[in-house]
Amino acid sequence: MFNETFLSPIPLDAIESEDGCLRIRDCAHYTKILLRKRIGAEDTPETEVLYGKSKLRTDGTLITGSRPDEWTLYNPTSDATDLIQEYAAIKDQVILVDITHGRSLLSLEGENAGKVLEKICNIDFSDEMVPDGACLSASIGNVSCDLVRTGTNKEISFLIACERSFGNYLFRVLVDAGREFEMTPPIGLELH
Repeated sequence: MFNETFLSPIPLDAIESEDGCLRIRDCAHYTKILLRKRIGAEDTPETEVLYGKSKLRTDGTLITGSRPDEWTLYNPTSDATDLIQEYAAIKDQVILVDITHGRSLLSLEGENAGKVLEKICNIDFSDEMVPDGACLSASIGNVSCDLVRTGTNKEISFLIACERSFGNYLFRVLVDAGREFEMTPPIGLELH
């Protein structure tokens, strides 16, 4: 287990459009755990979450069916100790990898969130195609990302994870795509 303080590659905690209809928050401090089911193992509550779906646990941990027989867990705390101990107890059923320090995580929020993503990604982010709880992988601004729609039809939000080394660039791409929706990049963080 890695016990170093997490230093985010994202330069701001949050940025919001002038009209308040679009926000980008840095969530890189979240605990991120990758689970893989062992061959022949029994199902656990996590492994019952289907590929492409997500489920929120009562402790705030979001379980996503990120790939076949692979799940990514996101918890808003920065201390993975409790989650790691919980899954270490069932290590005969799952393989656990703490990816907290290796991944950036952004939250794109507001009524224009889907429209921003559609500018830089070839996915239709309408409510019908990507409903609340859906998770998928896609290229956003040429960065391979995992996305989870965590909001409702009234409060749209997406968690977007990518490799840590692309975090700053992805943040700048999202801010640049938000220019049409009254988001102004801070001086020095412009994409172009």
